[in-house]
Amino acid sequence: MKINFKKNNFYFLLGGLLFLLITIPIAKDLYGTTQRFIGQLAFSTTLVFSVLGLAKSIKWQIIGLLLVLFGFICSYLFIFTTNPTLVYIALVCDLLFLMLIICFAIKQVICSEAINLHNIFGAICIYILLGIIWSVLYLLTYMLIPGSFSGIQEAEQQIQLHDFLYFSFVTLTTLGYGDLLPLSATAKTLAFIEAIFGQFYMATLVAGLVAMHISSHAKDKE
Repeated sequence: MKINFKKNNFYFLLGGLLFLLITIPIAKDLYGTTQRFIGQLAFSTTLVFSVLGLAKSIKWQIIGLLLVLFGFICSYLFIFTTNPTLVYIALVCDLLFLMLIICFAIKQVICSEAINLHNIFGAICIYILLGIIWSVLYLLTYMLIPGSFSGIQEAEQQIQLHDFLYFSFVTLTTLGYGDLLPLSATAKTLAFIEAIFGQFYMATLVAGLVAMHISSHAKDKE
């Protein structure tokens, strides 16, 4: 049976995002600092499949692929040069790309003619993408404003994202363990805005989509 990648893009995207979130911390525990390349490779691969699955236009696909490629090259060069400027460029490229992807995903979910399970998976993908976007923003904040967070290992803060992914999703879900804390005004602002986004997003869009899907499914059975 032939699988339509475009038609089922959110299923593949969700799988890729979950794989990414699992790969980065496990690679850190197993391979230590050598996980930089493994993590970036997993991140870039997920982003490539994201743009190919969500972008309808060849132009946007090319722009997305160029952003991913440029970010990957800068991250790879940083391993050998340790030039922090390369990290800034790579993170900005990744951030721009993630924003591009989330715009495509929101457009597909909101403008869809029918509410189905695929759209609900799309809403979940957007939720995870929000967490990843904020993790990049936290890392950029910590690099630009040293001491913005407590509980981060100083020797690794410029090259690893796993701590900020952890902090981002703990904040997004308002779990708040308290082991990592925002200290600067910018970091605190990003944290409470993310918490607000997380609560309103789940309470409005996702809950609304699920309710409409159940209602539509019930009507079809009548």
